[in-house]
Amino acid sequence: MAPVVLNVYDLAPQNQWTIFCGVGIFHSGVEVHGVEYAYGQHDYDYSGIFATNPRDAPGQVVFRESILMGETHLSQAEIHALVQRMGNDYKGTNYHLLQRNCNHFANDLCVQLIGKEAPTWVNRLAGIAVMLHCLIPPSWVPPLQTPSAAPIDYDGHVAGGVGVVGGPRKDRDEGKSLLGAGGQRSDVYGERLNPSAMLPSAASSSGGTRI
Repeated sequence: MAPVVLNVYDLAPQNQWTIFCGVGIFHSGVEVHGVEYAYGQHDYDYSGIFATNPRDAPGQVVFRESILMGETHLSQAEIHALVQRMGNDYKGTNYHLLQRNCNHFANDLCVQLIGKEAPTWVNRLAGIAVMLHCLIPPSWVPPLQTPSAAPIDYDGHVAGGVGVVGGPRKDRDEGKSLLGAGGQRSDVYGERLNPSAMLPSAASSSGGTRI
């Protein structure tokens, strides 16, 4: 059995006050088998799900807390296959700040892994905003941009598998180093990154077109 952990991050400084009302603007990812899975926006019509080292989300986020959700009997390979299938629904172009965001994905993945939903406060503000339509000023929080560099092996070839952000940070968005499929650390990439490192969907991994 492997622990399933929900890692929650602050996306806005206002959270330090609004959290006392049970709301805030958060990013979340699901950590299992030493990998954190999350979802973000990009401009391409395929999976927006990505993987990072635990508690190391990209972008201007501040780690808040880890919540132990339960345990899963699924292996890392089975979870990877599950996440690939979910990528058919969670495409980068399907991202919506209020109706299909990173917290919706994290909640769905928790349900798939352990049959338990994430705490409601993590995404409560989005639900309220959908009803009120104008609660969150767009300037407060831009959509989370996914890391998108293709993992490269030591021979200079694009490696298959999951792009994992890790290594020392320069300013959270620059100089991200990725892990290739075999666990080897790749070269360091700059701010403008190739989008091909997003987790492939189940359709693309089986020989079809990447979606």
